[in-house]
Amino acid sequence: MRLPARLVVILVLCIAYSCKQSPKINPEIVKEDLFAHVDFLASDSLMGRQPGSAYDRVAAKYIKDVFELNGLELLNRTGYQFLEFIDYQDVGKGNALRVNRKTFVLDNDYTVYPFSASDSISSPAVFVGYGLSIDSDTLIWNDYDLANATDKWAVILRGHPFGKSYNDKLAQVSSDRYKVMLAKDNGAAGVVFVSGKKYDKADNLISTKRKSFDVGIPAIHVKRHVADEILKSTGWNISKLENYFSTGSRTNPLVVGNNLCARTNVVTIKKNTQNVVGMITGSDPLLRHQFVVIGAHYDHLGMGGKGTSSRMPDTLAVHNGADDNASGVSSILEIAQKLAVNKPRRSVVVIAFAAEELGLLGSRFFVETPLVPRDSIVAMINIDMLGRLNEAKELQVGGVKTSVEFDEMLKQINTSYGFQLALSPEGYGPSDHASFYAHDIPVLFFSTGPHTDYHTPNDKVDLLNFDGMEQASNYIYDVVEEIASSDLKPTFTQSGPKHRASKHGDELKVRLGIMPDVGGSDNDGLRVLAVTDNLPAQVAGILKNDVITAIDGKRVRHIHDYMYRLQELTPGMTVSVEVKRKDTVKVFLIQL
Repeated sequence: MRLPARLVVILVLCIAYSCKQSPKINPEIVKEDLFAHVDFLASDSLMGRQPGSAYDRVAAKYIKDVFELNGLELLNRTGYQFLEFIDYQDVGKGNALRVNRKTFVLDNDYTVYPFSASDSISSPAVFVGYGLSIDSDTLIWNDYDLANATDKWAVILRGHPFGKSYNDKLAQVSSDRYKVMLAKDNGAAGVVFVSGKKYDKADNLISTKRKSFDVGIPAIHVKRHVADEILKSTGWNISKLENYFSTGSRTNPLVVGNNLCARTNVVTIKKNTQNVVGMITGSDPLLRHQFVVIGAHYDHLGMGGKGTSSRMPDTLAVHNGADDNASGVSSILEIAQKLAVNKPRRSVVVIAFAAEELGLLGSRFFVETPLVPRDSIVAMINIDMLGRLNEAKELQVGGVKTSVEFDEMLKQINTSYGFQLALSPEGYGPSDHASFYAHDIPVLFFSTGPHTDYHTPNDKVDLLNFDGMEQASNYIYDVVEEIASSDLKPTFTQSGPKHRASKHGDELKVRLGIMPDVGGSDNDGLRVLAVTDNLPAQVAGILKNDVITAIDGKRVRHIHDYMYRLQELTPGMTVSVEVKRKDTVKVFLIQL
């Protein structure tokens, strides 16, 4: 019998793992053991620990086995907490395109965008120029002034006609996705994109396999000969139209093309990954029912490439992630080993989080479906990138003001270590502790900071400072032990906002003041994970766990719709925001 290739990979890795010498139980945190963990997790054989892959599962099993070896109780019976996530959207079966009785071939003449809706539409086509609507102090342009796209296919040139100097300024509004949203708002039944020669001389079709969200109408990309066929009866073709705009004209010619019949089918590919969760039961009969969580994410970027957060997206190579975050996992394994021997008074839950790189998915899943009572978690300590301690011994600590006790405690314990502590008060940050802070849990975030190898194939084991990791891990152990054994539990205080700034933050003129569900897989609204005090959403009455379904009467189904709607707003406006709250629908007026 021939085994599937995927199973062969898993078997080979498991055999290789089982042949490694089992780590010996050492109650002390030492650099040799830290190295052994990182050396396995960041090895080339684990191929960058991409969530949902065979290598992701082998890394999880290694962590679980170390938990067991060190005497931790495996929570959820097996130590795994499984979660499902969207990996990508891709073109499914049954797609079709027909113009003037001519049938065109998928992947040869046209393709379907991963954010396209799945639908069947037969309708006339209208040329809508570059599909732009811009009204600013320096540029006014509206391709919909003459072109009535209502219930028609909108044929749109990709890019913009204004020259390279406008590329950065118009990057968002000239993106294909943004143009489809604008076309939908102007009544279009579907969108046909085509690349002019100046945009792409080779006339290549877009890549279809990527993670996205349904925009609500079909969207396809055709080659120029297909677009010319659509416009055949008008006397225009794509070359003439592109040249027309290159003369400086700002008036879109009214060009109504032939009837176009298309069927689109986009499928969503989901995968599973897993948090790894163990526990050290506290020694105090009363305090053992309170929990300190210590965690670090174990996933990374796999082979990198476009569509990942690799800082070298054109390079396909193993992104080992030695510092990010095999170093943090190594540290929690050693800290847990020492805690299991010394038994603090409170219980300690140790978590290796899955899919942090995809949007804090593992930590958010844990706080929403916790394996211990969430209101009994007294603090969360997160370690992310602990492997590059510099000569000045600078150790970054975030969340210092999320509890009134943290600042003094950190400084007092540091008298035995002599770190240059870079203390940050805010509880929110770009790592897993943010998921806990959003639920009013005091957090501390330890890191030795970013570097030029971050999210590149150069983040390798031989660049880590294991002497520094040993010192930092022992310091964090003392912090965890102090919190877990103190008579008083930390007192939560809000320090800073509970939401992530948009990666397109410079382009947004307004913000509601929420932490949106950026990784949600639903397609019927955007869930609010947290609301920041004294910002518009909170002032209006929007609450955590509300689901935003519309802004100013325009539908919001996911994070991309939400971001698009915000770009349309300006300070001083009053907008209506419709939300679902449990079984009721509410509408709030929000002053921006």
